[in-house]
Formats: sequence, C-alpha cells, structure tokens
Amino acid sequence: MSNFSIQRCSVLPQEKIFDISIDVENFHKIMPNHFKSLDIIEENKYGMIVNEKINFLGMNLNVKTKHVIIYPNIHEVHILSGPTKGTSFIESYDSSGNGTVITINVNLKFNGILKYFPFLHGI
Repeated sequence: MSNFSIQRCSVLPQEKIFDISIDVENFHKIMPNHFKSLDIIEENKYGMIVNEKINFLGMNLNVKTKHVIIYPNIHEVHILSGPTKGTSFIESYDSSGNGTVITINVNLKFNGILKYFPFLHGI
C-alpha cells in the first residue's frame, strides 16, 4: 500500500476544471491513453458507479469505481473491484489568485497479480 499526494496548479478557473474532472462519461475522450471505455451503471445526485476499462502502467484493467461528487470542489474515486480494489483518489480543487490548485491524495492498494510486483508498492 502506498499513500502519496500530488499537487498541481492550473490557470483554469476552479469551476471549469472541477466540471472537467467530474465529467466521467467523457474521460475516454479527454484522456484516451488511460481510459479505454466507461459504462455508468448507476447515477444519482451524489455520484455514480462506473465500470471502467483503464490502462494502468501499460496493463489494461477492468475495474468498478464509485465516484463521489461533493460540490463545489471535491471528487472522490474509490475502486471497488479489480487488482487495485480498495484504492482511493481524493481530489480537491481550490481557487487561487492565478487559477486553481489541484490536490490529489492517493491511497494505492494492490491485489491479485499486482501484489506480486514489489516495485509497484513504492510508486
């Protein structure tokens, strides 16, 4: 298991970049190298459950995810199945003087065949 944070700044306004980050049904258009296909199987005002085919470290994986959307600036992604089951990404989008500060807190877990690759645990 690895826990780490990533922080980046964007010149885009907070509302604009947050809207892009929660547009799950179009992830495969925005990031085609990472998201191969998405199928929203449940949706309500708080978020959605999605079957995703993703590319992770050069491997194609099928995972089920839960996306929780907390307006105006939090997007949580929880992986419910697959070799990274239990992984979570908590994204926050905060306005700054020059745009938006994006912080992603990652709790990365490996299951199945991925747990046998110890070099991944240091990511």
